[in-house]
Amino acid sequence: MKKQLLLFSIGIVAGVVTYATITRHKVEDKSNAILKVLESNCECDQIKQFLYVKGLATSEREISTETAEYELKNCKYTDLNSEAKRINQLLLKKVDGYKEIDRFTLEFVDQSSSKLVTINNGNINY
Repeated sequence: MKKQLLLFSIGIVAGVVTYATITRHKVEDKSNAILKVLESNCECDQIKQFLYVKGLATSEREISTETAEYELKNCKYTDLNSEAKRINQLLLKKVDGYKEIDRFTLEFVDQSSSKLVTINNGNINY
């Protein structure tokens, strides 16, 4: 009986470790994939990832399980709404699981202003 309990416990621990390793790898892959898409498709002086969190988070307005925030400095674009739509379409096509991100924020910063675009599960909030 002790041997069975020991084997069962080892199996549980091995399963948890394996799951954690695989999940962590996917999260890193997704955040890196997003950054690569932004860097290769946006004309900006600098692109930074501020936050990438996978886990339960609550605020006054919403509950999310996956949140990402990126800052894009001094970007060249003619219309913010068109640029946000273009970036969103690229991310939908090129990043596996992008639509699973509950709260995705792009902050466009230049010398005179800062503009936020929030995307929830692949849908832009205007």
